[in-house]
Amino acid sequence: MNDLKFAIRQLLINPGFTAVALLTLALGIGANSAIFSVIDAVLLRPLPYGEPDRLVMVWEDASFIGFPQDTPAPANYADWKTHHPGFEDMAAMDWRSFNLVGDGEPEKIQAYGVSANFFPLLGVKPELGRSFLAEEDQPGANRVAILSHRLWQTRFGGARDIIGKDILLNDEKYSVVGVMPAGFQFLERYIGLWVPIAFTPETIANRSNHYLQVVGRLKPGVTVAQAQADLHLIMRRIALDHPNDAGRLDAIVVPLHEQVAGKIRRSLAVLLVAVGFLLLIACMNIAGLLLARAAARQREMAVRAALGAGRWRIVRQLLTESALLSGAGGLLGLLVARWSFDVLRQLVPPQMGLSTVLKIDPAMLLFTLALSVFAGLLFGLAPAIQASKTDLNDALKQRGGSSARGARHRLLWDTFVGAEIALALVLLVGAGLLIQTLSKLSGQYSGLRPDHLLTLRTALAEQRYQEHSRRVAFYDQVLERVRHLPGVTSAGYTTSVPLEWKGGANGFTIEGRQPEPGVTWNAIHRQVSSAYLQTMGIALRQGRYFTGQDSEEAMPVAIINETMARQYWPNQDPLGKRFSFGKPDRWLTIVGVVGDVRQMGVDAAVKAEMYLPCRQIKTHSFFAPRDLVIRAAVEPLSLVPAVRQAIHEVDPDQPVSLIRTMDQVLGEETAPRRLGTTLLTTFATLALLLTALGIFGVLSYFVTQQTPEIGVRMALGARPRDVVALVAGKGLRLALAGLGAGLAAAAALTRLMTSLLFEVSAVDPVTFVAVSGLLAAVALVACLVPARRATRVDPMVALRCE
Repeated sequence: MNDLKFAIRQLLINPGFTAVALLTLALGIGANSAIFSVIDAVLLRPLPYGEPDRLVMVWEDASFIGFPQDTPAPANYADWKTHHPGFEDMAAMDWRSFNLVGDGEPEKIQAYGVSANFFPLLGVKPELGRSFLAEEDQPGANRVAILSHRLWQTRFGGARDIIGKDILLNDEKYSVVGVMPAGFQFLERYIGLWVPIAFTPETIANRSNHYLQVVGRLKPGVTVAQAQADLHLIMRRIALDHPNDAGRLDAIVVPLHEQVAGKIRRSLAVLLVAVGFLLLIACMNIAGLLLARAAARQREMAVRAALGAGRWRIVRQLLTESALLSGAGGLLGLLVARWSFDVLRQLVPPQMGLSTVLKIDPAMLLFTLALSVFAGLLFGLAPAIQASKTDLNDALKQRGGSSARGARHRLLWDTFVGAEIALALVLLVGAGLLIQTLSKLSGQYSGLRPDHLLTLRTALAEQRYQEHSRRVAFYDQVLERVRHLPGVTSAGYTTSVPLEWKGGANGFTIEGRQPEPGVTWNAIHRQVSSAYLQTMGIALRQGRYFTGQDSEEAMPVAIINETMARQYWPNQDPLGKRFSFGKPDRWLTIVGVVGDVRQMGVDAAVKAEMYLPCRQIKTHSFFAPRDLVIRAAVEPLSLVPAVRQAIHEVDPDQPVSLIRTMDQVLGEETAPRRLGTTLLTTFATLALLLTALGIFGVLSYFVTQQTPEIGVRMALGARPRDVVALVAGKGLRLALAGLGAGLAAAAALTRLMTSLLFEVSAVDPVTFVAVSGLLAAVALVACLVPARRATRVDPMVALRCE
C-alpha cells in the first residue's frame, strides 16, 4: 500500500508526464482491445446455430470456367442428399423476390425459397409460430411464409396476431406461419421472408441450370476432408452418367464459418498486427520517458539504497508506478474501444451483420487486463532495472548524470527509438500499399462517371408480367417518361448494374464449332434496353451499340465484352460471328464489342459477358431487366421523387427499391477495404507522431546530458552549425539505422498482404521510397528543435556547472 500511495503521488506531481503517458496508453490499448473485439465476434465466437461446427456449405466446383464456388443444379443437389454418407442432412434454397402489396406502399421484398428441413437443420426455431411442414414443401400445396423479425416490425408493427393471417405476395395470398428471432440471418441480411422451395419433378431432375445454395450438417465425427472426398466420388459418378452437363464439374465443401468470415480473416490479422505495432511503439515511448525520469531521480534512488533498500525493493516501487499507469491506461482504453464500436461494425461481414454484436464482454475485459499487465511490464521493466543499478558515490555527487550510467540510459533509449522507427515504417508501407489498392479499385470505374448515375430497382412480379410483351411495354413506358424529366440525360434498363449481382451466367453454343468433351462454354448474361450501355458509359470497342431497330422482328443480335471476344474468338474479328443459347436454332449475331466492366466484384476476375436486347428475348424471364439506370445532369438523388412518380404512372403497385447512385454502390462494395485502409493509415499516422516524439525526446535528453561538452566546444570556437550537426547527426544516425531495419522487416511482412492488394506489388518500390523519405523528413524536423536549442547554450553557464 505504501508503494501504491507513493506511486499515486509521483504521478500526480508530474501531470504532464502522466497525461502524455495515459493518452498514449489509452490509444494503444484501446485500439488493440477494439480490434480484438471484432476478431472475437467474427472469428472466435461460434455462429448462432445449433452445433455450428458441423454446418457446411456445398458448392459445385466449376473452376474450368472461372467459378470455383458455383451454385449447384437441383439434380446434383438431389444426388448429394440421397447418396452422401457423411451428411446428417442437407437443405437447399434459392433466391426469390416478391412484391408485397396491401397495408401501405408497395414494397419489394427479397426472399429465399427453402426446403422444409432448412430451419431444423440449422437448429433454430421461429420466435412466433412454427417452421415449414414437409407437406407444405410440395408443388401445389398451400402457400405459406415465414417473416423476418425486421419485416414483422416495420411492415406489421410487431403484431403477435400475424400468425395465420394472409399477406399478398406477387398478387397471390400467402399464410404467415412463423416469425424468426431478431438476430437470425443466414448469409444475406436483407432477406425479408422465407417460402417453401417446392421442387417440381422437372426441376429436381434439372442439371443444366445452376442456381441453388446448399447447406449441410455433417454427421458427428465426420471431418470436412472426409465429406469432401466422398463428394468427389459422387461427382465422378455424376460426370460419367451425365458428361454433357457435368463432365468437368466437381464439388467443394466449405465450413459455414469459413464461408461467412473467411474473406475478412486476413484483413483483421493485418489490423491486429498494426495495433500490436502501435502498442509496442507507445510502450517504447513511455519507456524512454521513464528512463529520463529515472535519470532525474538518481539521487532519490541513491538515498533509498543508502538507507538500506535493495535492488528488488527499488524495482518493485518503480514497477508499481508502471502498473498503476498501465492499469489507468487500460481503463481509458476500454472507453476508446467502446467509442469505436459504431465505426468498427463495418468490419463485420454482411453475412453476420444481424447476428453479431460488438460489446464489452468478459473475453474483452480479460484481454484488456492481460494487455495492460503486458504493457506495464514492457515499458516499466527495463527502466526499473536500470534505475536499480545505483552507484552511490556517483549518484550522490552534484552531477551524477555524467557517469557511465547516463551512457547506458542513452544506449537503451537509442535502441527504443530505432525500433520505433522500424515499426512505424512497416505500418506506413502497409498503409501506402492499401491506399494505392483502394485508389486502383475505385479508379477502374471512373470512366463510367458513377457520380452522375442514379440506379433503382423495379423487379417485376412474375405472375403479373408473365408475357414478354407486357414486360417490354412496362420498360418502354417507364423509359419514355423518365427520359423527358428535367435533368435526365439518358436512361436504360438492365438485368443488374455492375457489382449488384455476382452471378447470372449462361451456357451457349458457337456456330460451326464444338467444345472439347466435358467443356462448357459459359458467359455472364445481361438483358438490356437499347440505351443502357451508352447510359452506363461502357465504351464501344468495335461495331455498334443496340438501337431501337433491334426489335422482336429484327435479326437477333448480341454485344459481347472484350474478355468474351478474346476467350472464344482469339485472333479473330468477332463481329458477325454467331452463337445461341436456349433454342438451338436461334442464332445471335455479334454486332458490337464493348469494354470490360467488373460485374462480380471490384477485384474479381473479369468474366466473359454477353449483352442481349430485352425486346428480342422472350424466354429466360429470370434474367429480365430489373435495374433502371439514369444519367443525370443534376444531383442524381434529386430526381428520385419524379422518377418514382413516373414509374407509378405506369404501374401504381410497382415497388421501387435500392435507390442509390453508382458512387454509393461502389462505396458499399469497397466499404470494408476503405475502413481497413483508413484504420491502418490512422494507426500508421499515430505511429509516425509517436516516433517523432521519441526522436525529439532522446535528442532533448542527449542535449541535457551533453550540455557541459557543448559548452566546452562552443568556448573553443565551435560554430552553431557545428553544434546542430552534432545533435542532428546523432538523430539522423538513429533514423537511418531504424529505416534499414524497417525496410527489411517491411519487405518480409508486406508479402503477407498480397491477397489484400490489387494491381500493386507487395514490395512496390515507389511506396517504399516515398515512406522512407517521409520518415526521414519527419526525423529531420524532430532533430532540428533540440539541435537549435543546443546552439543557445551559454558556455560560461555550462562550464560553471563543472
